Amino acid sequence: MCPPAAAENGRHQLDPVALSVARYSEHAADYAHQHAGKMRDRVERFTAALPDAATILDAGCGPGRDLARFTAAGHLAQGIDLNPEFASMANACAPTLLGDLREVGSLFAAETFDGIWACACLVHLPTADTRDVLGQFATLLRPAGKLYACVKAVGETGWLDEPDARRWYTVWTPERFTEAVRQAGFDVDGTTTDVFVEVWASRSG
Repeated sequence: MCPPAAAENGRHQLDPVALSVARYSEHAADYAHQHAGKMRDRVERFTAALPDAATILDAGCGPGRDLARFTAAGHLAQGIDLNPEFASMANACAPTLLGDLREVGSLFAAETFDGIWACACLVHLPTADTRDVLGQFATLLRPAGKLYACVKAVGETGWLDEPDARRWYTVWTPERFTEAVRQAGFDVDGTTTDVFVEVWASRSG
């Protein structure tokens, strides 16, 4: 197992998160094409709970599929992704920052967003990092702001050899992930469980 070490001036070169995310660059266009039609119903459910012209952070936005949907619906969307290929592609859909979600709370002002869309962006993070990022999301949302987040619920935590690359995944039980969202400062509005556990939540207070 590759340890999630961090150097003083940035993430260590053996960091499984950075290594996993970097592998998407090898097939970025193919990935965008393969996933282009997915999650439309979830996007519609998420935006239905937001005000008109809402400010939305697409956390780990990938090549920009959902950024384009948010913008087309009249929302003020912004993306962030650790993969430079994806960040460049997404920037064509909406302003996108190249950055690490583990530092997201330092990259935007508190209470900036009406909604945070975290679609599969936490899957490569170790448990402790995921809990920390969820807490940072809570600080970035306005009171009662909305969160959508999903993580893997099937398989085993560790390195997985996929057809296009080898990546690290953390697998959660629905109960553990739902409780992690609550402990980060959210009221859970609903959950869905299949291959992924999906949590719909509102910032507490």
